[in-house]
Amino acid sequence: MDGTALVAVGGVTAGGFGVEAAKSFLTDAPAGRWWLVLAFVVGLAFVALGLWLRSRTRRQVRVGIVVTATDARRGLARAQQLDQQAETFSRSVCTVTLKTSIELPGDGVWDRQLVDALADETLSATTMAERLTPDAVQINLIPTMPLHVAFWFGARLGYTHAREVVVHAIRQADGTPAYFPATSLRAIDSSSEPLIGDRLEVIDGGDPTKVAIALDLQGRGDQFFDQVLVTCHQHGIGYLLRLRSASSRLAENNATFTGVVEQTCRAWREAPLPTGARTGQHAIFLSGPVAIAVALGARLASPEHGRWTAFTFDAASNTYEPFPAPVSV
Repeated sequence: MDGTALVAVGGVTAGGFGVEAAKSFLTDAPAGRWWLVLAFVVGLAFVALGLWLRSRTRRQVRVGIVVTATDARRGLARAQQLDQQAETFSRSVCTVTLKTSIELPGDGVWDRQLVDALADETLSATTMAERLTPDAVQINLIPTMPLHVAFWFGARLGYTHAREVVVHAIRQADGTPAYFPATSLRAIDSSSEPLIGDRLEVIDGGDPTKVAIALDLQGRGDQFFDQVLVTCHQHGIGYLLRLRSASSRLAENNATFTGVVEQTCRAWREAPLPTGARTGQHAIFLSGPVAIAVALGARLASPEHGRWTAFTFDAASNTYEPFPAPVSV
């Protein structure tokens, strides 16, 4: 019940009996006057209750935007399954569902403009959702894409939206896939520190204007960081900031995922980097959930996304794959 019927009934009741009550005062006819006043008050109460119910119903309106970037090299069937799960979830819990997607080229040479176009489509969908559902309090973003693409996608989206954009992640701890509101694109005041931060590392022979963040969110330890160091040497990176999880799986809740994003942003801001490194080229080595990669892209890279390169591990080649790919000279 959205309160519309109560507003209509209350309006008719209050209007009709209100007129009669006013006439009784003007004509000095006290007979039944207070019953008329009581009916008028009841009508007003119906109107007030109806307006409250209408407001509450509008606040419960939910908008879902499903965004997919399919990489056939990483398993087309799995990507299609995740895309379908995301759409099914959104349609089951959201009043309005919008969807946009791209298929990444199979040769692995991806044009950043393709991902920019996907982000622009998502921003357009967000604007459309705001017009269709002006009373919805948030936009629910449900992304499926490779991690390094997700970071660039988030950087293009940014975090300064008029309405809160909540990024959803898939929960699989109990063996049954389900989505939950993992984190937000906006900055959130969180003192949670789910990760262990190491001291800033200077890489021998690296360029002091290049700095990287490495996020081991799956507790792989040296197996993760040894491969990161190899890639840092290959790309001439001079500084490395390590953040790692003590366990192989993050707790699947909003507090933990938001804590990871906020702690990473805080560690980046507070890292004792020289000026040249702050204004030079940046890299991030990603692992873990897509939702965190999207939020980190929005928070870390949106003001200057041209400085950033995101890396994710490619099991087929046993190397870290960058996005955007380096420009050949």
